[in-house]
Amino acid sequence: MRIPPASSVALLALALWVHPAWAQSQGGLGLDLSSDSPTSQQPGDMGLDLRADDPKTELMPRFVLLGLDTPERAGAQQASTWLKALASGALSSGMVALGANLQDVRERLERGYDAAVRCTEDSCLAEPAESLDADLLTTARLSLEDAGWTLRAWTYDRDKRVVHEDVVTGRNPKDAAFLKEAASKLSNRMMALARPRAVLKVSVNVQTAVVKVGERILGVGEVEARLPPGPAQLEVSADEYSTYTKTLNLKPGARESLDVQLEISGPAPEGPDEAVAGLSKKKSGGSSMPAILKRPALYTTLVGLAAVGVGLVMGKSAKDVEKRATDANGDGINDVTRKERLDAQSKANLATALVAGGGAVAAGSVVWLVVVPSSSAPASSTTVAPANGGAAPSSSTALHLIVGGSF
Repeated sequence: MRIPPASSVALLALALWVHPAWAQSQGGLGLDLSSDSPTSQQPGDMGLDLRADDPKTELMPRFVLLGLDTPERAGAQQASTWLKALASGALSSGMVALGANLQDVRERLERGYDAAVRCTEDSCLAEPAESLDADLLTTARLSLEDAGWTLRAWTYDRDKRVVHEDVVTGRNPKDAAFLKEAASKLSNRMMALARPRAVLKVSVNVQTAVVKVGERILGVGEVEARLPPGPAQLEVSADEYSTYTKTLNLKPGARESLDVQLEISGPAPEGPDEAVAGLSKKKSGGSSMPAILKRPALYTTLVGLAAVGVGLVMGKSAKDVEKRATDANGDGINDVTRKERLDAQSKANLATALVAGGGAVAAGSVVWLVVVPSSSAPASSTTVAPANGGAAPSSSTALHLIVGGSF
């Protein structure tokens, strides 16, 4: 039985109409991203895996195209063409490298994929960018607006945490000029935002040390990361170790290595030398001057000198009275009274005693300070044994003198 040609054409047209309509029902993206059927159209089958193996691309910013939101059926029919054009346009700038294809994006984001595709704010694009390790992340929407068919592309700059919007309008989704203008717009955006990365390698002597740059944790132990150029605050920390910080100035395309040696935090335990020094300081009073001030002989010296000074003053006063005890005018009467003469004689005797006694005390005390060393520590004091385990010899011999009491 032969099928009429007209019926064959009708069936073919029906099949072509049903396929895009069914695809649109899978989320309005123009792609079946949920079916596991090998015959279904998958993002990985669209020829969008444009990642190059050229080593030069390692320092390029990583670009990821999240997807295309297409609520209208006419836009969904052209979704794959638009996705290819946008990805090719971004990579044609020569400033970025593709970080992941559409299938990788879908698998990594899982349930959060649909919300990420429709996100237009930095608050909801920051997390997908971190998950995909994307330096520049773009999501787009092709829809019919008041001005006609409009493509809106939102590009998230992870370095500066801001979102840039590009808008292109055209007659219909199949318009080649419309498609080309949108690809060119995204290429220009990549050229404006892309900055070559810098590679930082940090080696640390503590395997559990956490390495951070700013608020971003790069990893634990030895790490190597691609970072945006410019100033960066490096911090390496670990429990029970001192924190290492350094301000870096990363240059575009540069590779920098840093060897960090963390030190155990807290004071080091006292060694034998430090213990000996501490005990010596305690016995000597810390310095020679405080040790002298603690010796009574110093004060007896001062008292003796003060007594000599008072005696000299009193002797001078008695001498003045003695000079006036003569009959200066020849009238047969002395110029001082008997009481003044007796007082002057008493002052002279006292002055002699003060000068003699004070001089003796001061001289003895000076001899005690200069000649006799300070007394040694009592037997009950703590003694530090020498390193060889032998008995510690006495450092000095004290000479004790008693002159009318202990100095």
